[in-house]
Amino acid sequence: MSGYRERLFKFVEAQSVELSFSERIAPAKGLSHGEKITLLSGMQPAEEFSTLVLEIAHEMLHRGERRGMTTKQVRETEAEAVAFVVCQSVELQNGTASQDYIQLWHGDANLLRESSEAVQKTAAVMLGGIAQRGLPHRACRNTHLAHNLGFV
Repeated sequence: MSGYRERLFKFVEAQSVELSFSERIAPAKGLSHGEKITLLSGMQPAEEFSTLVLEIAHEMLHRGERRGMTTKQVRETEAEAVAFVVCQSVELQNGTASQDYIQLWHGDANLLRESSEAVQKTAAVMLGGIAQRGLPHRACRNTHLAHNLGFV
């Protein structure tokens, strides 16, 4: 994950989203609340990274007009699918956490199929923003991986 954390922080800043840390949001690991993201203090780097990816995905996907056109189920499923693709692309393994979270929100293959364009575009923008310049990321391969797992 070398360097990805720092580049993700810069990407969040470039999106004009304020990032803060707090212990008071526990048991939540992260909150997205209109151009502000709060992460739980003291998380391990990999958990912090995946949580921040999820929260910035919410900011990118679900602010403005689109928010009113989606349900909480759709918003949580889409953001987690983006997090899955991005984390896999930077070789961050999170076991079945993404699948488990999507199932918790009753996400399914049909919902993901309907959201696939938004998920793919958001993941591609995010990966483009955090990729090391000159080194290709694995987004294309992982978009297919996500598809094969039933995420998109």
